[in-house]
Amino acid sequence: MYIRALLLHLLLLALPTQAQHIHGPRLGFSAATQSAGGLFQNTSSLLPGVVLGYGMELPLHPQFVVMPELLWLRKGASVRNPAQQTRSRSAYNYLELPILVKVSTDAKPGGLFLTIGPSIGYYVSGSYKQWFNGELKQDFKYDLSQAENRWQFSAAVGMGTDMKRTSFEVRAQTSLTPFSATLQVQNIVYQLTFAWRIVPKPKEKAAEEE
Repeated sequence: MYIRALLLHLLLLALPTQAQHIHGPRLGFSAATQSAGGLFQNTSSLLPGVVLGYGMELPLHPQFVVMPELLWLRKGASVRNPAQQTRSRSAYNYLELPILVKVSTDAKPGGLFLTIGPSIGYYVSGSYKQWFNGELKQDFKYDLSQAENRWQFSAAVGMGTDMKRTSFEVRAQTSLTPFSATLQVQNIVYQLTFAWRIVPKPKEKAAEEE
């Protein structure tokens, strides 16, 4: 119910703004892990994933832009234990809504930019797999029907470059709230995304009065 209301609200907001501002789809790859520390504290258990979504650019200044996005993002971790010949994978699919500030070094396309801001995610689905000596022993999906809280707040920071029609960004994101009451770790996701920038046509000037 909550997720449908969120999607409907975002759609209603996006429709009138798409005709006025730069917007477009996002596509990329991600590497997720879990850590009790922070960014770059645990890079040995990365879980690969795909980033899909859509975003808009709402300029407040030629070099200062508010950039809301709606992304399908995979969180979790992949853990290996060579001594015990085990490997496990915990995958959590999130619908993520980052609202970032984009600061560019140049008002014209072709320069570098930095992004920073908060993100709110909704836990949609999850699964767990475990292998022993290369043989799959456990494979199940998490039951979220009784989950008390499926929302998670995060912070993200990134850097990239944009051209007139495309954009490329490297981003790191860490959750600010623990994944669960029993599992006191942070979800961390590193992203490499490519965006198509649909640039609206300039409005035609009104005809001069005779």
